[in-house]
Amino acid sequence: MNKLILLFIVLASSIVTFAQQRTEPVWKSLPIAKPVGHEDENIKCYLSSLEDSKWKQPPFVYNQDVAVRPVKSKVIVVVFNPVLHSKGNTKLIDYLKAHDPKKYSKILADVVNRASNGYVNYDIVDYIETDEIPVKTDGFQYTPDSLLKAREASSYRKPDRSNYRKIFEDNKLIEKCKKENISEIWLWGAGGMGFDELAMYIPNRYARFAPTENPWFYRPYEIPPEIGHTVWVMGFNYEVGVGNMIHSYNHRVESIIALVFAHGIWDKKLAGKDPFNTFTVLNMDFPDRPSQVGNTHVPPNGKFGYDYTPKGSVMTYADAWPTHYPDMKDCRAREFDSSEYGNTQAGYQEWFMFHIPSRPGYTKWGYNNWWVYIANTDENLPFMKSEDYHVQDFKPAGF
Repeated sequence: MNKLILLFIVLASSIVTFAQQRTEPVWKSLPIAKPVGHEDENIKCYLSSLEDSKWKQPPFVYNQDVAVRPVKSKVIVVVFNPVLHSKGNTKLIDYLKAHDPKKYSKILADVVNRASNGYVNYDIVDYIETDEIPVKTDGFQYTPDSLLKAREASSYRKPDRSNYRKIFEDNKLIEKCKKENISEIWLWGAGGMGFDELAMYIPNRYARFAPTENPWFYRPYEIPPEIGHTVWVMGFNYEVGVGNMIHSYNHRVESIIALVFAHGIWDKKLAGKDPFNTFTVLNMDFPDRPSQVGNTHVPPNGKFGYDYTPKGSVMTYADAWPTHYPDMKDCRAREFDSSEYGNTQAGYQEWFMFHIPSRPGYTKWGYNNWWVYIANTDENLPFMKSEDYHVQDFKPAGF
């Protein structure tokens, strides 16, 4: 028994030692690329077509540990919950009879963990509740009463978007992100507070990922670049349900995966040509062809945007993506209708997330585990011993 214990200690020590011998991710060795094209003043990114740029896809180096070892991603939750003095000093969340951001944040962390097969493990390390209302990009700031009036009139002052740098500064998030390696900030507020469903700052983004003419694929806003690593900022509304929360996260999935696998282009004409534009194929666009998974707004049998209770069924290859990607050539389509996810937005958003590929291995496009890009964007996990994987061809089902 003593020999077994000693052997265990030796093995554990060697694993820890190896894990501490971290190598820098490949992207850090890329020359700094200046953005080209024109700047979108609101989104704060540069827009350019692939044809007009000199961008070349950097070499991909597969790392088995990055592909399969779980990520522990630190999150700070910031809740904007002002006191309404004119309403008996009631907090806004209580006044609106809104949802509990702490509870909902835990729900999201759990859903992502299960959908990623345990790869993404969110660790909510701080929960900040502030009485303040976010400052807009031009310096304007609502008072609690003026915010209520704007909400009652359904008329908000322009520009409506909040200043992200100011949010970081006011809540002392810059130093926390740098010192504690915080990967994500989850903002919670009410309608009129002016933050987007998602935002992200990615260091040397213009070298790492393709340019895009779609400003929604990359939304750095004023996220402080001096943090030095990728930071995702999710914007959630505590007045709406779980479905909206997961909906926002799924737009994040679409944004980063479109940059990685589709070179910043979302076009149904590219169906079967790259993983992203194939993953999002819908029968409504190709009546003679089964759907694949679909997108955040439209399920496989949907007929239009936000059609979460569509009637009728279609054939789909959706099951091939989490189980067989990238070699799906021999997979069969099967019948699908919306009763499968309960005919609710929340059900569909979770269903969509659970069909994101998460297997080890790689193709010329990159990791087969898409969660690397979604949540471990900088590939900063401690490394364990890797196994060699052969490059696989992308063989979409139904093409």
